[in-house]
Amino acid sequence: MKLSELGERQIIEYIMRPRYESQGVESFGDDCSIVKLNGQDGENTVVITTDPCPKPMATYVGYEDLYYWGWLLATINLSDIAAAGARPLGILTSYILPNETTVDDFKRLLDGVDDCCRFCDTQVIGGNLKEGKSIGLSATAIGICEGRPPGSRTGCEKGDLIVVVGDLGAFWAGVLALKNDIEVEGSDSLLANVLKPLPKVAIGKALAENGIFNASIDNSDGLYPSLIQLADTNGLRMSINMDGIAFSPAVLKVASLLGIEPVRFACGWGDWQLIGCIDPKREQQLYEIAESYKTPVYTIGTVEPGNGVLLEFNGKIGKMAPIDSQRFTDDSWFTSGIDPYINSLIKGPLII
Repeated sequence: MKLSELGERQIIEYIMRPRYESQGVESFGDDCSIVKLNGQDGENTVVITTDPCPKPMATYVGYEDLYYWGWLLATINLSDIAAAGARPLGILTSYILPNETTVDDFKRLLDGVDDCCRFCDTQVIGGNLKEGKSIGLSATAIGICEGRPPGSRTGCEKGDLIVVVGDLGAFWAGVLALKNDIEVEGSDSLLANVLKPLPKVAIGKALAENGIFNASIDNSDGLYPSLIQLADTNGLRMSINMDGIAFSPAVLKVASLLGIEPVRFACGWGDWQLIGCIDPKREQQLYEIAESYKTPVYTIGTVEPGNGVLLEFNGKIGKMAPIDSQRFTDDSWFTSGIDPYINSLIKGPLII
């Protein structure tokens, strides 16, 4: 059997998780690994995550500046810290760069990493640098939860509301607007989501300190992949209703001009939100915290008995289509390229 016959999530679930949990590793496969410490205020927890950074979408829409690659590298790793509700302590970077990389380009790469870190009130604290035939970037981010446990994918309950913290659909609306030379009012905000997506570190920490999420995940792979992981981890069904979602005017305008349902933009990866399950009694508090951080929030469904992800949209209800880009599968965009993923996102079925 080859890894491609399993896919990333089954590799983790059936090979890696049993191996390392049998050695005492807690929550293996979650957004972050955890190391418990005894602090003055009780039990503190250090959270650690590591991720590579693919070529950013900015490159595909004409922005070759390595600044945006550096920014995305920091975002990918700090977004996991945000999902844990931790305070970032710093990141370690690993750069593989061709010999012909110019000093100016290298400095732009560093500027992108540093500026994103600065936005999240952290910094680069070390790393590694070596030459190679092509660019390869990865990083490790470290954070701490002081006197409380970190956020986890586990813990949601029947009757919880499912919420999205962050922009919904802005990334793909921005990408397709750029690819189709569309300019609409609010284009600057769409472009910002494409070039400099923001990890939700500050609001993630605030939500954790207030105990808002029963379970949470960083939405780095798209709506369906994130929801199915919450469903499988908790043994419950994520029931989603996308009717009546108040998308931003810019997202709605791009969707209208392209003849695309705006909900399709929301199904893809790229907006770097947090997805959480909350007690309905905490919904108002969530919205108040989000308003204080000037961050949009959407309530998109409920947690129910059962399994999988159910989608209600345009009067139809059924299993949500697996618009996915899982590693070690044929539909991974690392394997098949970005165009088949975009085609699935804008033309494929939403309900199966």
